[in-house]
Amino acid sequence: MAEVVCLLIAFYIMMVIGIKLNSKSSHPMNLPAISTVSTICALLLSLILFKSCFQRVQPGEVGVVVNLLGSHKGVEDEELRVGYHFIKPWCKVFVFPIFEQNHQWIEKEGFSFQTSEGLAVHADIGITFNLQPDRVHELFAKYRRGMDEITHLFIRNNLRDAINRGAAKLKIEELYGSAKEAFFTNVLNQVQTELSPLGFNISHLYIIGQFNVPETVRTALNSKIEAIQRAQQRENELREAEAQARKEVAVMSGLAQSKLIQAEADAKANRLISQSLTKEMLQWEALKKWDGRLSVVSGSPNNIIDINSIIENKK
Repeated sequence: MAEVVCLLIAFYIMMVIGIKLNSKSSHPMNLPAISTVSTICALLLSLILFKSCFQRVQPGEVGVVVNLLGSHKGVEDEELRVGYHFIKPWCKVFVFPIFEQNHQWIEKEGFSFQTSEGLAVHADIGITFNLQPDRVHELFAKYRRGMDEITHLFIRNNLRDAINRGAAKLKIEELYGSAKEAFFTNVLNQVQTELSPLGFNISHLYIIGQFNVPETVRTALNSKIEAIQRAQQRENELREAEAQARKEVAVMSGLAQSKLIQAEADAKANRLISQSLTKEMLQWEALKKWDGRLSVVSGSPNNIIDINSIIENKK
């Protein structure tokens, strides 16, 4: 917009100079023609200037207006929302995104830090954030930078400081293992505490891949992790064996108890049966089973008579 204003001023100066030179020339040009051309050019430039005074703010963005003229120059307190806005020629608009952004620092842009043992570690880190729409003018007034510069400088610096503070309290095996999640949670909380008052909403912090450490350290860490996993596996197998043994003991105990109960029941039943038997009942049971035939053998043990053979001889 400032360039358009300068262009109009330059055009006006050139027109004035041209008219004066034409009046002094020995062969002056047709003034009405010059006036017509000047009017057309002025209208075109005025139209361009008028159009340039409109600023469009896209969905997911807000505009910050900076007044460059007068006693009220500086950053205005209210952001421009979605739509077209008429901007005074002496004002400039800076557009900021307010949708959720994801930025990653990888490879050379990644973060290098040290653990409590002084071991150098490198990590590729990503962050997800957005700007509070009603705080963007304060953010711009503080840093006087665009979104990319704010992300790469100020967010990165705060994140780097939080990572250094957290890593300095941990050993590499803790950072590489059980304390990894707690480490990133702590860093995220610190960054949120420091940047939230400035208008940032930091929603997520994450590592891309793994921590980069010297190969010898990585090998030692992996070996230790494998040993821990094997020990845990053996402990789980031992627990499983103990549980299986307790199960088998319970099963055998149940079977023995069942047999004992069955034996006691049988003995009790036999006692009841023996107590209920009488001579007459025994005879009655014998008669029920008799088939009507006489015994084929009769006598004492020393003198046995075969009745069937005698009957056969008589026939």
